[in-house]
Amino acid sequence: MRLKLAVPILLVIALAATGCDVVKPGSRCRGSGWGESGETVLQCRGGRWTAVSTKAQVVALFIAIAKNRAPDAGQVVRPDTLGSPTIDNAADNFVLVDGSTYYMFSTRNFRRVPVRVLSDIDTPAPANNREYYAQTAEAMPTAVPWASRDEIWAPTVAKLAGRYVMFFASERKNPPDPNNADCVGRAFSDSPAGPYVPEAQPVSCGYDGIHGALDPNVFVGPDGSVTLHLAFGGSPDNIWGISLDAAGNPAAPPKKMLTRMQPWEDWFLENPAMIWDGTNYVLAYSAGRWYSGAYMTGIARCATPTGPCNSSPNGPWLSSLGGRDGPGGLSFFVGTDGQARVVYHTYAGGTTGTRAAHVRKVFFDPWPRLG
Repeated sequence: MRLKLAVPILLVIALAATGCDVVKPGSRCRGSGWGESGETVLQCRGGRWTAVSTKAQVVALFIAIAKNRAPDAGQVVRPDTLGSPTIDNAADNFVLVDGSTYYMFSTRNFRRVPVRVLSDIDTPAPANNREYYAQTAEAMPTAVPWASRDEIWAPTVAKLAGRYVMFFASERKNPPDPNNADCVGRAFSDSPAGPYVPEAQPVSCGYDGIHGALDPNVFVGPDGSVTLHLAFGGSPDNIWGISLDAAGNPAAPPKKMLTRMQPWEDWFLENPAMIWDGTNYVLAYSAGRWYSGAYMTGIARCATPTGPCNSSPNGPWLSSLGGRDGPGGLSFFVGTDGQARVVYHTYAGGTTGTRAAHVRKVFFDPWPRLG
């Protein structure tokens, strides 16, 4: 365990144990100090006292990290609505924030790797087809050499060692396991919107190199460490993490993070995505069959960026609701205003047609909830 990861937790524990200022949640404050209200630990964020954890949760997480055990999953706060889509024909989305600009990458539609360059991520895309098409550019103009077909999904991008690195999924040629042909590849660009040039060989084809890898999502931790989260086939242990070096190269063997352990987790876990909420490593993931209205999004907590993690028996975080079905492919990002957000996709209720993207604010006070 890196010492940097433990420092914020140790500080909170010390403050909670010795008695810090008693504050009122939501009241005004300055700086980034810590306070308490009953059994809740708060931090000054954006000029307001914000709940970030319970005292018991912080202690439990510290113990879990020290013993390399999965922390308690915590509570599941389900939204009253999934909201209206922000961008049509966009699935498995990932948002890169670079400077004051958003780059939203999606699974293939009428582009091999569609990217939308946006100054405002919250405003719905134009309804006019001409404007919509003009807003969607091609991030990867050349085909992937190792792929058996021109189908790319779940792109994810980070700026590493001065260049932009994209990970993505596709199917490889002549797979040893035809039922698990997926692999994760990599591409590079000098610009956030591309063009990205794919490598000649994939980065990962599964924990054994045979049974498939898919749905990559890159996570940069609070200490600058980089982890690639992805799903592996051929095993009930679906969610894995690979530590990367500063340039985006695998630096250690894959580590198992999360297995199917809850009765509501149907068939397969995929689309892992992580965020550090200031106290916890929070992991979202999809469960079920992506083409089904029963597809859903779970939430878990992890001891480190590569696990172990613990999901909740209390059911999924997001499920079909209010005329929108199959919420999945969720990823986290922090907006230019400093507010954490999620992007996920849904179908129109009762269909398995074109998926659309939703962008929502997410709060951790202390349990993840959509705003």
